[in-house]
Amino acid sequence: MPEPVLEVKGLTRRFGAFTAVSDLGFEVQAGEIFGFLGPNGAGKSTTIRMLCGVLAPSSGEARALGRNLFTEADQVRAHMGYMSQKSSLLTDLTVAENLQFFGGLYGLEGRALASEVEFRLREMQVWEHRDLLVAALSTGERQRVALASATLHRPRILFLDEPTSGVDPLRRRLFWEAMDELVAEGMSILVTTHNLGEADQCDRLAFILGGKLMAYGRPRSLKESLGRQMIELRTEQFRDLQSAARAHPEVLAAVLLGRSVRLSLPAGLEPADLLNRLRLEGFAFEALPPEPPSLEDLFVDLVQRARVA
Repeated sequence: MPEPVLEVKGLTRRFGAFTAVSDLGFEVQAGEIFGFLGPNGAGKSTTIRMLCGVLAPSSGEARALGRNLFTEADQVRAHMGYMSQKSSLLTDLTVAENLQFFGGLYGLEGRALASEVEFRLREMQVWEHRDLLVAALSTGERQRVALASATLHRPRILFLDEPTSGVDPLRRRLFWEAMDELVAEGMSILVTTHNLGEADQCDRLAFILGGKLMAYGRPRSLKESLGRQMIELRTEQFRDLQSAARAHPEVLAAVLLGRSVRLSLPAGLEPADLLNRLRLEGFAFEALPPEPPSLEDLFVDLVQRARVA
């Protein structure tokens, strides 16, 4: 197996007595979108800031592109790009002026800079906005301009910290299409998110909670690892049915989903007997066909396990 473009071992960051990130370890392979998933305050941004050189780790190791990321930073960071949740675009400059400014910081100039600015703006579908002030753009448009800015120097590793926060679903989809284009160019992307729909589009995922790594792998494998099946029961008696279902030992979880109850059952269990017992208890419902667990189911399970621990 080829050497990963990014390898993290035992990464830890403490702020006084508080440990924000504890003993993290994961790898990012070439040409993949790696999702770093967790709720707000889980330690995602702190990890990104350490890997980008903004924060020094308390302990741990990281290698990027075959070099030590902490002792050989100058040789590595020229090949890295970073986009924060709140973009660093200058709102009183136009879109084109922003990219010319940041391109100059990357050492681009003349025809090379002009060519790269046009290429990136067209790729991100914001070329028609090149003469507008950034202040006049929507949140989604700003994020795509910020992504164009972060990739002007064609980095091999790109860090994106909550890039679609506050972006509507249509523009979020456009952003992810743009990310696919960057991967096709040969970039490897590490993206932090708490959006489970986005996470399902990643090649691999790391779930972080309370600064600790809770799960790590491909989305499908992680969902299968739960060993569960999910059944949605549509009913007008949803609250009472939820309480009744929880009393049955084979029900691992029962949560409300709108006006339905979503049951979590062991994989391989035939649910007909349970459903008949619930009907005999006086409940009327429509049972949808069993389905595999979602990333949301996995996430809820991880949070519940962390609370018990």
